[in-house]
Amino acid sequence: MSFQSRNRLTLEQDLFATPAVAVTPPPSFRQRLAVTIAVWRERTMARRCLAAMDARSLRDAGISPAAAAFEAGRPFWQRLGGLR
Repeated sequence: MSFQSRNRLTLEQDLFATPAVAVTPPPSFRQRLAVTIAVWRERTMARRCLAAMDARSLRDAGISPAAAAFEAGRPFWQRLGGLR
């Protein structure tokens, strides 16, 4: 006798089984706001660090000083652009 034949599910158990994938509710306004503020703070810090780098460090990273100056001058709500 096989395992399946000994442990058959009834039709009612199949109909009322819990789904395999749990549905999560969408994030609340407060959660979205917290994530947005965290991203903005990260962009601000990245741009400050980029502005503080000297020309030699920028060359080592493969970033032109002009691209670094342009990116450092952008506002925090804009995404980081390509620096190469």
